Amino acid sequence: MKPKVLAVDDEEAILSLLDASLSDEGYEVLTARTVEEFRKLNAQNKIDVFLIDVGLTDGNGFSLVKELRQSSKAGIIVLTGRASETDQVVGLEIGADDYVTKPFRIRELAARINAVHRRTSARQELDIARAEPATAQPMDYSFDGYKLSTGARRLWDVEGREIVLTTAEFDLLSALLRRRGQVLDRDQLMNAMKGRDWESYDRAIDGLVSRLRHKLPASNPSAHFIRTVHGIGYSFTG
Repeated sequence: MKPKVLAVDDEEAILSLLDASLSDEGYEVLTARTVEEFRKLNAQNKIDVFLIDVGLTDGNGFSLVKELRQSSKAGIIVLTGRASETDQVVGLEIGADDYVTKPFRIRELAARINAVHRRTSARQELDIARAEPATAQPMDYSFDGYKLSTGARRLWDVEGREIVLTTAEFDLLSALLRRRGQVLDRDQLMNAMKGRDWESYDRAIDGLVSRLRHKLPASNPSAHFIRTVHGIGYSFTG
């Protein structure tokens, strides 16, 4: 079953294109031109994937992403009208699952929606498992007392407390752990995270690495699990 999509954009032409094209592909599509209308539709419907334009006239798209991420586990795709490195970096850092740059092709957008929906649906199905203690979860990786379950998409510290990661942070950490000890450049990491070639920006990966280092301090205060290999990329050495 195709996911239900709610799109907010202040350009009527974009909303008409999304409504007509995605509906033809079998999606149920709701559209809003304002933040107020978006919130009303969201309150009245169970949304699977949100499409949020960054440049709204009556609000800030990034603020809307933050607001949604605090209350919803649904997929979030940021729409940006320019190939802005800053927009894409910020979108990932605040919890968006993907980004699409205008103008976009409907088939590519539909593929992105499906991929995000698969990941977020799996996340929601694990809500019951999340009530279980760390010892009840199958552990795929451990390092310096930390334990990570890729199936449950959960990470615990040495005392068994869960560490909350954004989708992008978890995907990057998993990608590094899968190739533990190997040096990966930023393009390889982006591809490993999403399973397809992204328009890779150095700051997107660099920002996520910085956030992971902050959330995952090593027992040795002078060390990091994620080693910077200057001129190449990163390697997980924990």
